[in-house]
Amino acid sequence: MHWTEKLSFYSMALMLMFIPLDAGTSYVFICLWMFSTVLKNTILKRWSFFGWHQDKNYKYGKSSYLLIPMMVYWGLYLLSMLWTEDKATGWLEVSSLAWFADVPLTCLCTDFREVTKTRLRNIFWLYVIFMSLLFVLLLVMDQVKPCQLISWLRSGYEFYYLHHSYMAVYIVAGLAFLYSECLFAESASVKKNILVVLCACCLFPFLLLINSRTGSLGLVMLLVMCWVHLCFIRKKYRASFVMLLSVVLIGCVSYITLPEKFKRLSATTEQVAHGDKSDVRFAIMGNALTVVKENPVLGVGAGDIEDALTPFYGSRADVYRPHNQYLETWMATGVVGVVVLLLMMLVPMVNAFKRRRWLAVSIIIIFAVSILFESMLERQMGVSFFCVMMVLCVVDTQNAKTQLCNVNQKV
Repeated sequence: MHWTEKLSFYSMALMLMFIPLDAGTSYVFICLWMFSTVLKNTILKRWSFFGWHQDKNYKYGKSSYLLIPMMVYWGLYLLSMLWTEDKATGWLEVSSLAWFADVPLTCLCTDFREVTKTRLRNIFWLYVIFMSLLFVLLLVMDQVKPCQLISWLRSGYEFYYLHHSYMAVYIVAGLAFLYSECLFAESASVKKNILVVLCACCLFPFLLLINSRTGSLGLVMLLVMCWVHLCFIRKKYRASFVMLLSVVLIGCVSYITLPEKFKRLSATTEQVAHGDKSDVRFAIMGNALTVVKENPVLGVGAGDIEDALTPFYGSRADVYRPHNQYLETWMATGVVGVVVLLLMMLVPMVNAFKRRRWLAVSIIIIFAVSILFESMLERQMGVSFFCVMMVLCVVDTQNAKTQLCNVNQKV
């Protein structure tokens, strides 16, 4: 790799690693990735400075099916400034979603030639190992300073400023990667298989102790997708039976040892089954849905979401956001925004499904389910993680397409 490609590659790996721990630090690596990518594919590639030349015979994939919806999504928030009354708050919303414009523009300048299939797996491995080490570090901190970890995990409080729902999505995405690695267990080395088991033994209890309904639902969705993929697509019936039996046993043991972790999820299930909307989050979504019904086409504008919800809470200081990204987007930009948000996930997922990139498919589905119970694009850590993960999913899909195109070209 050329030094500019190395800079771009390592920046991409570091920004994914640091988002769960410190979103502010990850912004430095995101900016460094954008700078190095633009540098690599404009000055160095077009004018061949420093001896760098592009392989003219190699065909590279494009990611327009992700870039266009992302830019349109940000453009709708920008357009909503025309009818929003609270301009100051509106511009804050628009600026917080600026990555949806910056990242696609950066992707237009690159061919991702340095992010091969093997290197992409290495990026995810660094991410999973980093998350596992974070859990081990928290356990060590708990031994040194009692209740440091247990109080946070049991009460559901934030660790530094990181919401447990966001951390849960990060962990489930890591577990999805570990499943994709299990598919190559027969050809993998013994050390690699041991590493998969060790990371899974860290991430699973980490997710369980966080006590997040979003994480629990994401885990259930992931397990169902893995079992369906293993049983009906790969037709490995024995392995699917072992997986199902293992999940049942682990679930039973977890319920017996940590029953309080299942009370919140079981209570929510009962409320949904009996039509009870007394849960706080359902009440919050109900208020947001009322605003959506009053402004279904254009929404209230990016800056007027809290003002529109104030009558339900008495004062703006007591307002709760919808805790549902679909409703949040609908309130801000209208029905078109929701359609674009769906397309932003659906189109890459369909392309990944066609090329059998199951990791990309599972991660996108996890996002789609998670934002039903959390406005993940309300915070910068959610926006940056969503953008980075979607780009990596598209790169994974492009690798399959590029490899096929070059094989056909050689033939």
